[in-house]
Amino acid sequence: MARRKFRGNQRHEPVTERSFQEFLSSTPAPQTSRTELMRLVRGGEDTFLELKVKLSNTEKIAQEIVALANTGGGLMVFGVNDQLRVEGLDDAEAVQDDLVRLCREEIHPPLVPFIDRIAFDNGRRIVALDIEGKRRPYRTRDGRFFLRIGSEKREATREELSALMDEARPFGYENVPVLGSSESDIDEAHLWSFVREFEGDAFEQEATLNGYPTGEVLKRDLLLAAGNMGEVVPTVAGLLLFGRHERVAELL
Repeated sequence: MARRKFRGNQRHEPVTERSFQEFLSSTPAPQTSRTELMRLVRGGEDTFLELKVKLSNTEKIAQEIVALANTGGGLMVFGVNDQLRVEGLDDAEAVQDDLVRLCREEIHPPLVPFIDRIAFDNGRRIVALDIEGKRRPYRTRDGRFFLRIGSEKREATREELSALMDEARPFGYENVPVLGSSESDIDEAHLWSFVREFEGDAFEQEATLNGYPTGEVLKRDLLLAAGNMGEVVPTVAGLLLFGRHERVAELL
């Protein structure tokens, strides 16, 4: 998502509802003004737009930013209440400074914040934070990953986190699934020895109780296999690390 500078207009035009997604996909590239911002606000919160009356709980704000970034980016506007009315901020500069600190210190990897302060003719000011998600997955300082579903945030599941990390992987030769290979080509004793060393016995016990098979650990947790509908196809790296020696020689 590219940065968009909010331009101050002398007058407000009639405002209609518009979603942030419509704004992003409009062509030609939109020239964002206060009028355009109000169109977005009138559309209400959605997957890509979060409205806050003020910046009060920095921990929750950091979680909201992470959720937007992990969902592809979005816009967070401060100074607008739940009734979609502009209340303004007492100290827009302080809000901007807090957002810069949050993006740099409370989120990993750090986000480069694109922040605009928008002034209205009645003297009220709001702050808009444009969030990009180019380096996802992002997490909070305490190691939690969030996603945005509709207008709500929630913590990512193991499967969702694996999918995010899978998207972030460079697609090199080691990540290519090996045609003709399957879960039976994996040395399970070697794999679980590795898992126990890094995750502890509790993880193996939980996996066994929940019927979490070796192939799913290889695919969802270690990102060393591909396949859908129960199919498990180890990657080159998966076979080199955990493959049965005789099968590695045959397949690679």
